[in-house]
Amino acid sequence: MELYKWVQPEVDDHAVSDLQVSHDLCRPLALALASRGLTAETAADFLRPSLQSLSDPYSLKGTEIAAERLWRAARDRERVLIHGDYDTDGITAAVLLSAVLSENGISSDIFLPHRIDDGYGMTVDSIDKANCSDYSLLVTVDCGINSVEAVAAARERGLEVIVTDHHEPGDLLPDACAVIDPKLPATPEEIIDLAGVGVAFKLCHAFLKFGREHGLGGHETDLREHLDLVALGTVADIVPLLHENRILVRHGLPILSQQKKPGIRALCESARLNRENLSAVDIAFRLAPRINAPGRMGDPALSMALLTATSMVDAGPLADAIEQTNLRRRELENQVVALAEAQLRSPRLPRLEASIVVCGEDWHAGVLGIVAARLSRIHHLPTVVLGRETNGALAGSVRGVPGVNVVEALHAIGHLLERYGGHAMAAGVSLQQDRLADFAQAFDLAVKRLRTAQAQAPQLPIDGEIGISELNDRFFEQRRWLEPFGHGHAEPRFLCRNLSPGWVARAGREHSRGVLENRDGQSLGFVAFQRLPESFPEPPWDLVVKPQLNTYNEKTRPQLEIVDLRASIAPRQRPS
Repeated sequence: MELYKWVQPEVDDHAVSDLQVSHDLCRPLALALASRGLTAETAADFLRPSLQSLSDPYSLKGTEIAAERLWRAARDRERVLIHGDYDTDGITAAVLLSAVLSENGISSDIFLPHRIDDGYGMTVDSIDKANCSDYSLLVTVDCGINSVEAVAAARERGLEVIVTDHHEPGDLLPDACAVIDPKLPATPEEIIDLAGVGVAFKLCHAFLKFGREHGLGGHETDLREHLDLVALGTVADIVPLLHENRILVRHGLPILSQQKKPGIRALCESARLNRENLSAVDIAFRLAPRINAPGRMGDPALSMALLTATSMVDAGPLADAIEQTNLRRRELENQVVALAEAQLRSPRLPRLEASIVVCGEDWHAGVLGIVAARLSRIHHLPTVVLGRETNGALAGSVRGVPGVNVVEALHAIGHLLERYGGHAMAAGVSLQQDRLADFAQAFDLAVKRLRTAQAQAPQLPIDGEIGISELNDRFFEQRRWLEPFGHGHAEPRFLCRNLSPGWVARAGREHSRGVLENRDGQSLGFVAFQRLPESFPEPPWDLVVKPQLNTYNEKTRPQLEIVDLRASIAPRQRPS
């Protein structure tokens, strides 16, 4: 198993005590909050995030101008085209905006690009394919910030354009009547990391505010009813679940759990999620992969149809079709991972030092991103996975690791690329075949120059050291206050020293389960993924664990998930 460098922040004991007293918290929870920079003064808003704490939508530059233009479209009975993207974020953003516009008398249609035929983002070709002659206003969601030529092409065809995106902008912005992107300068800190659906939510909020302030309408729409879509897209796009993302997801999960939309109910049934309290983990590992599957395999229209279905009669067959598509996606993903790993073992390929670049002749474009994510996670290296397009060029996905901004790396070698764009941790890229070798070497060199110490050695952040006796009913009750967990806000991880196994047994093919005990005989069950019993060192152990509640066969029990462990160097007296 990969060895991590265990990293504990320096936490002031007085700060922990203040949190305990001020908010009636158990010590492990106060320790987790303090390790993440929260204080007795700031913890209240974090523990109880309120929709009233959302910023003025106009604080996101461009939203007020866009809102005015949309109300003009309502007045003049214009038709609006929404150009989305083929992933969960882009689909939910498009469905959200379309629903809000429809509720306020604006006729809109959604165009989602075909991953194989159209590629990623908004292009001149996708503008032509969308048949823009039927519309006077084009609104992009989750795309467009770097589509300078496509926006110019749309304007040449007589459309006005509103761009909403959350990706990193290039040096030249599109010439649109409004450009909305939290990555642009002067954006308040609390909204910089919004997902594409979060930006669409801000536009909808601004639209309703403008209408109400100017007597144009908007009073009948309750945006809270659409927070299920916001939660889906935000968690799926792996943006930090902090600041306003935390507020939106925290309030969106209960709406999602109600499963009021037929498509969401059918999707939950297909994923065998019947629980009343859906979590961000359920979105990340059960719902989002299914919504993404049709877009990964080619046409995202199936997922859009599911999320816009008005009855279970319509939604059920759509969810069944998506389930089959997702199964096929898994098969292709596993095949490409195996082929990529074989390339990495091949002595014929030049060995890169700081990154991975692999390329396959007939690798399905729809799984390149998820394969890159898996490889980067396994090898802890920034990873590029490329496939061949029909025109002979190469295109694919880039995934990073903490400590390396992959967009900066691509920007440094932009002269070798046809197109690129994305986030610090994920990007898309295309280049000509004859530049592959130069690209691989240049990307590796760029990563070397950019990477921090965090990128060179896998680090495992720990919230502090505790004894298992502190993991009582009170802790597990209060642990819920930290949810939702996700990127940028992981489940609490604690260091527990000098524990011994009561027993250890194999669980499935690759996992283990058992019981951990301290010197006083107190115990907790554990699970260890990707670790077999024979791989455990001699006890006693020092362990990094995630305390959690495990529900199985309708019974819920506390358990420890072992993240990493080592043989205790020497018995040390610690709180038990």
